[in-house]
Parts: sequence; structure tokens; C-alpha cells
Amino acid sequence: MSGSNQQPVGLFPLCYRIGTSAAGAQNLALNLLVFTPDQTVSGTAEITQATNPPLDVHSDVWGEYTYLTVMSPGVSKILITAQGNNGGPGSNSIVNFKLHLVVGSDWREGVANYEYFNGERWVQVTAPAHLVEAVPSNAYKSVPLEPGPVIPAYPPIMPLYAAPIQSAIASGDLAQMKNLARLAQQQLDQQPQLQSALETAKGEISRQERR
Repeated sequence: MSGSNQQPVGLFPLCYRIGTSAAGAQNLALNLLVFTPDQTVSGTAEITQATNPPLDVHSDVWGEYTYLTVMSPGVSKILITAQGNNGGPGSNSIVNFKLHLVVGSDWREGVANYEYFNGERWVQVTAPAHLVEAVPSNAYKSVPLEPGPVIPAYPPIMPLYAAPIQSAIASGDLAQMKNLARLAQQQLDQQPQLQSALETAKGEISRQERR
């Protein structure tokens, strides 16, 4: 993603450092895997603070993202909403983390509003977010990073599902059907690695659910 305005498509990692340089401020390390076909995210969050006793809150995170598109000359944004606990969405663990993160269309910088439970009460924090280029290899528990490289695409991006294709067929709009068919074929041709990563992820999900 370095130096490129292209939007990644498929399965790709993001690593944010959220916080300020103020002494004693909370710092959030947010490591996410973004899955563009259904606009979901999953990963881990670690909140630390140099206090006595030191703060160290870990969460397995899941959520979604949406595009906040405004009319020109406004600036489009991406909103990531997520929550977390110990064990992920399939566990019985209580939620101890909530996040609203707004970043630019290049995913690089933004502002986060998050809450965490410190064992006694919920604490709210607002802080700037910055993308870190080097993603820790141990940042993702549930989904392996390989295979699943970033697959660049030029805007506009149209996540393809069965629903819009079926809708175009029902409407009888020949031009729309041709356009969707072309885009769908391009996406299928360009993403064999994504299919492999998805199957690996499904296998890992099934394995953990059987525990």
C-alpha cells in the first residue's frame, strides 16, 4: 500500500497505531485483516498504558467497514466499526472493546473513538490513527496471511455479490448485466489466491468451533 492510491481488493492486512505522544496516554495497537467481498474486518487489539499498575488489555476483534462518500468537492472516508473480547465472536466472553475508526480513502490516517473495559469501568478514548507499514507476523490468530496477497484494482471498486447480478437480470438492463458480467469475470480471473485463502480461513474457523 506504500505510495499508492490504488484500492486493495481481496484479503489484506492493516496495522494501526492509535494514540498520542503524551506521557501516560493510552496506546492502541490494532491489527486487522480486511476482507473486501463482504466488507468485514477481524484481528486483534492491544491497549497499553504506562501506569502503575500498567494497563494491558487484549481483545480478539471483528467488525465491518463502510464507505462514507460525499459529493464533490468533499472528501470520502472509510468508517471501520468493530468490537472485541477474549476469544472472538464465537466465544462466551463478554465484550471488552468497541471501536469507531474513520480513515481516509487510502486507509492511511484517521481518528479513532474507542472504549475498553479496564476491569472496573468503561474508559473512552479519542486519538489519531496512523497506518504502520510493517505488519507483525503474529498479529492475526484466526486467518493466516498466506496465501492472500493484496490484489490492486483501479477505482471505482464494486464488490460483487450474487444479489446485484440477479437484480440486473431481473431488471432486464442489458448494459448493466454486461458490465457486471465483465467485472465479475475480471475479479474471478484475478483472485485465485483469495479463494485459497478463504478456504483456509473456513477450515480454521471450523477447527476452532469444534474445540
